Amino acid sequence: MRRLMFVFLCCMNVALMAQSIDITAFSQNRALVDTPKVALLSEQVLMSSYPSVSETFQIPSYSLYDEYWDVEHLRSRMLTIPFTEDKLMLIMVAASNNPFEVPCSFDDISLKYGPTKGGDFHPGVDLKVEPQTLVKSSFDGVVRMAKYYGDYGLTVVIRHYNGLETVYAHLDKLCVKPGQMLNAGDVIGQTGKTGNCKEPLLHFETRFMNEYFDPELIIDFENETLVKNTCVLTSSDLNVTDLDMLGKTVVKPSNTTAKPVTPVMNTTTSVEEKNPQREVIQQVNAQLKQAFDGEEVYHVIQKGETLYRIATQYKTTTTEILRLNNIDDADRIAAGQRIRVK
Repeated sequence: MRRLMFVFLCCMNVALMAQSIDITAFSQNRALVDTPKVALLSEQVLMSSYPSVSETFQIPSYSLYDEYWDVEHLRSRMLTIPFTEDKLMLIMVAASNNPFEVPCSFDDISLKYGPTKGGDFHPGVDLKVEPQTLVKSSFDGVVRMAKYYGDYGLTVVIRHYNGLETVYAHLDKLCVKPGQMLNAGDVIGQTGKTGNCKEPLLHFETRFMNEYFDPELIIDFENETLVKNTCVLTSSDLNVTDLDMLGKTVVKPSNTTAKPVTPVMNTTTSVEEKNPQREVIQQVNAQLKQAFDGEEVYHVIQKGETLYRIATQYKTTTTEILRLNNIDDADRIAAGQRIRVK
C-alpha cells in the first residue's frame, strides 16, 4: 500500500512540474521580431461596424504614452512611468464611462499571474472557457492592435481612457480592427486556442504604459466585479522587462523598498543603454526590415543616428519619415525609439 501511495505521489509531482504554460515573459519580445505578417482567413474576421477614430485627440492617453500608438506590436518601446512618491492611482470607471464588464464567461482561472513552478513567469491570467465564447471589452476604449501575434495567437489590445491597456489572446475569431472605438461590453471576438495553446483559453492581461501587472489587483474574477473603482499601483506591482528584442527578457524582481520616482513625461529608455552590444540593435533592424519587406518598414534608432542618416539609408526623406510617424519636430526622436521609415 505504501509503495502504491509513493508511486501516486510521484506521478502527481511530475504532473504538477509538467504544468504547461501558454505565454511567458519571453513571448512578447520573441513576437516583436519573429512574428511574420499573417494573412487572416476570411472566417477568422467578422468585422464589426464600431466607429473609428479620425484624429489623434480621440486616442486614449495619447500624450501620456508619448504619442506612442503601435498597431503592429504588443510592446516595442519602454516608457517612463509617472509615479509620484512611488504611487500611481487609476480611476477604473469614470462617471461618464460605461460599467465594467468581465471579459467573457468562464469556468475557472486555470493559470494565475506570476512565477510558475517551472521557473517561467506568466504575465496574465488564463480563463478556462468553452470554445467560441464571446469576448468583450472590459472597459471603454480604442483598439490598438488586432492580429495574430506569436505565442499569443489571435490577439486584441485595447487602450482605455485612464491609460490602462487590456490584452485578450488565443482568440479564434476577431471582429475589430485598430482604431475602432468601443464601449465596455462590446464584442471583440470569440475564444479559441490559437498560438501556444492546447485547449480553449482566454489569456487576459492588464498593462500600464506597456508593463504588465496582476489583473487580480483590479478585477475580482470570482465575483466578476472590480475590486475597487480606484487602483493604486507601485513600482513593485509592475514587472518591467528589459527591451531585449531577441527574446532574452530579464524580468526585474519586485522591489518593495523602491525609492520615490520623480514623474518624467515624454521620455524613453534607450535600448543602447540596455544592450551595450551595438550588433544587437543592428540585427533587430535587419530582421524588422526583412519582415516588412515590400510593405511597411520600421527602424530602431541607434545612439548618435540622425533622421537624415536614417532617411539616406532607406532611400527616403526626413520629411516623409516625419509624416509617417506623425512627428512635427525632428529633435523629438531618441535612441531606442522604433519609427516607420516606409
